Amino acid sequence: MKKLIFLIFLPLLFITTAYGQHSEFSLHLNSGLFSFAGESTTAYSTIVVNDAGSEGHYTNNPYGSQKTFSYGLTAQFKRISKYKLTYGLEAGYELLRSQVKIDNVAGVFPPSSASGETTFKNGFIVFHPAIGRRFSLNNLNIDLTIGPELGFNVVSREKGEATTNNSITIKTDRKRNVPGTDFRLRSSLIIYYQNWGISTGYSYGLRNYSNNIVGGNRERFSRFIRFGVTYRMK
Repeated sequence: MKKLIFLIFLPLLFITTAYGQHSEFSLHLNSGLFSFAGESTTAYSTIVVNDAGSEGHYTNNPYGSQKTFSYGLTAQFKRISKYKLTYGLEAGYELLRSQVKIDNVAGVFPPSSASGETTFKNGFIVFHPAIGRRFSLNNLNIDLTIGPELGFNVVSREKGEATTNNSITIKTDRKRNVPGTDFRLRSSLIIYYQNWGISTGYSYGLRNYSNNIVGGNRERFSRFIRFGVTYRMK
């Protein structure tokens, strides 16, 4: 654990030692397409029905491989050295959403085909230390960075709805077990014109969300294709 913490925050050590010319503070309105990857993720699943209402129903496997729009808001402190090297820390909140299509319901009545979907929402407080380099092109600043990303899960909830082939509507709305901390590798590209910028990037999850399940070789990892808008204050 000590080695992991050191690896995560190693880039910040350079902030205090580098001879920089200036620092920047920026706000990031993040969005993108989130999904899960691994052999235990799925595009289709079943809602399991019981007699306890929507909070008792649940999706058999909510870890969707279908990319779904997600969003967040973060702030970043960054230092730019005289050699155009960048060092910084980004922190904030993100709500990451994945989806599965519902093609069956089962439980208190015989299994039935159905049509619908379940959205699985996971809220994270995120910290992203990063290092990189700034390039200049005419009036543009281009920042290319890479670093670890640590997401502390604070909410995990599914919400779904499906209609059976005999026109019965089934809904699910319930909390799921909080998966804990997600560790990812992240790369980012930001293009600034004056104070405004557009960003893109990719977060590649390394933590298996199913590592506490006994039996079977289950794998569920987070994947997030990023894009957003940035405003910086020099």
